[in-house]
Amino acid sequence: MTKIEKKFFELIRENILTVVFAAVTLVGIFIHFCGLDFQSGDYLSFLKPWWTIIKSAGIGGLSKQVGNYNIPYQIIIYIMTLFPWDSLIAYKSLSIVFDFALACGVMLITAQITKSKVLSLVSYALTICSLTVLFNSSFWGQCDSIYTAFIIFAIYFIFKDKTALSFVMLGFALAFKLQMIFIIPVFLFYYILEKKVSISHFLIIPAVDFALCLPVLLFGRSIADIFTIYAEQTDYGKQIQMNCPNLYALMCNGADATYYYLFKTLSIILAIGVLGFMLGMFIYKKVDLSDKKNFLLTAIWTVFTCIMFLSSMHERYSYLLDILLILYAVSYRKNIIPAIICNLISLRGYCSYLFKYDLVSNQHAAIVYFGVYLYITYVLVKEVLLNNNSKLELKLTKDV
Repeated sequence: MTKIEKKFFELIRENILTVVFAAVTLVGIFIHFCGLDFQSGDYLSFLKPWWTIIKSAGIGGLSKQVGNYNIPYQIIIYIMTLFPWDSLIAYKSLSIVFDFALACGVMLITAQITKSKVLSLVSYALTICSLTVLFNSSFWGQCDSIYTAFIIFAIYFIFKDKTALSFVMLGFALAFKLQMIFIIPVFLFYYILEKKVSISHFLIIPAVDFALCLPVLLFGRSIADIFTIYAEQTDYGKQIQMNCPNLYALMCNGADATYYYLFKTLSIILAIGVLGFMLGMFIYKKVDLSDKKNFLLTAIWTVFTCIMFLSSMHERYSYLLDILLILYAVSYRKNIIPAIICNLISLRGYCSYLFKYDLVSNQHAAIVYFGVYLYITYVLVKEVLLNNNSKLELKLTKDV
């Protein structure tokens, strides 16, 4: 072996983690390219027509709502139409960029928790190479990585005690998807228990959303439009559940809208009741949510609770849950099996919609999913409520 070869391999050895990071990134880019030509039903029925309408109308098209996504996404679509590329590639490229942003956010939180470059790299690799992440953006052309990336960075900044910046990230998340509300309960828990944020911080969230929507007011849109889009989304489809294996997949036919409004009201009351009961237990036990492990586990449970008990859930709405489970499993080397099962159940939903293939029925998946939810609840009670990590006990320990 020549001196040049020796120096080359020595350089590789000294920078092996950087090399692996680059290799994982290249693999991630390559596998995302595999689905770029795939045209989903949502693209053909919604995304492509929206692009055509917005492109033909030009900047004046921002004066009216096109589609049922929030205004910032419509603005981005308009900006993308200014460039000479195909709509299919444009939509997917945007989501893929946020796939990598999401993976970087997961990596940063893992590094913050573990101080391990290896584990951080593992979390990055698992996120960017996740099949549900891949199918969501590269195949389906959906944008769930956008709001999820902002939520992950919101968690990162709350861990860094940069509270205002954390809530700004939540505001960006809200601007792109209403499903960001699944993470709000854990921030409410944090607000009540830790006294580190004020109610004014929560006002940052709608303020950021409003600010991002403001440009359309210049073209004649009313302020009311900013607030009605999400309200109208809540009644879209009028189905009790939409290929999501939650509680209602066990109770009724999701496609039957006969009892939609009954279940809609019941589901909201049920979800708030379960979340409220757990909050009461957290207050009683003086749970320390400044602890990163407690916060993440609580976030997983609150998101899971929203998915499990709210009606009209799509299979894609578990995207945030799957990412949080990957983050927790790698960071703490615990609950790896639930993370695998939940990601596989999400994958079943994606395959059912994209490829019309059901290896397991939605009802059978719901049985397993509900079982995992009960297990996560058990873990939360055991490791957060009953592990004697209350702030009072920590204070007594310090006093001793």
